Amino acid sequence: MDENAVLIEENEDGSITTIKLNRLDKKNAMNYDIMMGLQNAIDKIERTKTRVVIITGGDEIFSSGIDLNFLTGGGNAPEGVLPDLKVPRNFRYFANTWIHPIFTKIEKIEKPVIARIDGVCFGMAFELALACDFRFCTESAIFSMLETKIGMNPDVGGTIRAVRICGIQSAKDIILTGRRFDGNEAYRLGVVNRIAKDTSELDSIINNYTEELIDSGPLAVGLAKKLIDDCYGKDIGLGLELETLVSSQLLQTKDATAGAMARMMKQKPKWKWK
Repeated sequence: MDENAVLIEENEDGSITTIKLNRLDKKNAMNYDIMMGLQNAIDKIERTKTRVVIITGGDEIFSSGIDLNFLTGGGNAPEGVLPDLKVPRNFRYFANTWIHPIFTKIEKIEKPVIARIDGVCFGMAFELALACDFRFCTESAIFSMLETKIGMNPDVGGTIRAVRICGIQSAKDIILTGRRFDGNEAYRLGVVNRIAKDTSELDSIINNYTEELIDSGPLAVGLAKKLIDDCYGKDIGLGLELETLVSSQLLQTKDATAGAMARMMKQKPKWKWK
């Protein structure tokens, strides 16, 4: 396994961790090394005091999507990892038990995750971005859910997450055509939260947004993320019950006391994570 396929970088106080896809010579094509690197990174970050996670591929490239060598059983995956994916049941089992859980970790981690997108964001990489909580991109970024162009269907949450994020009409436009579109249209379609003219502005937007997230209570942010994701599409009565259940627990925390006191004194709270 190439341990440099995914790099993990923390800022000075450890409040922000960046996960960087680092197969730049292969356009960050997602193979066994990148998938394992993502899984290991999220597992590690979940146990730290990091407040915000940023996933990026660097300037001029996010990722070209799945490495077709990996999809067809080639590449450098250890023997026994990849079954014969031409057998439908093998493919379903591999996707449901090996690939999907890696993306689900991004949704389940109780820390906000931002996708920083510049350059191409195709196929599986697009699906990775949809698994994040927020997506920011440059105007020149190029998106494509290109699976239908090769006779396939998005199968790492692309159809489900696109509908939830963009709505049915935009999801059908994106998925059924497999067409390419830039950052401006990504914003129009509801794929991304904000767009920037260049990478400098992109980093400035993300920095400002990250500061807002860090100013909020870490326990509250984590549980609010979980509530939003888990209650989407569910019965409103259940959602209201879960909201009050979570709030009743948060009200007992030192962070809630610190937050209320700081608000009254017009100061920034010092969060204790408890």
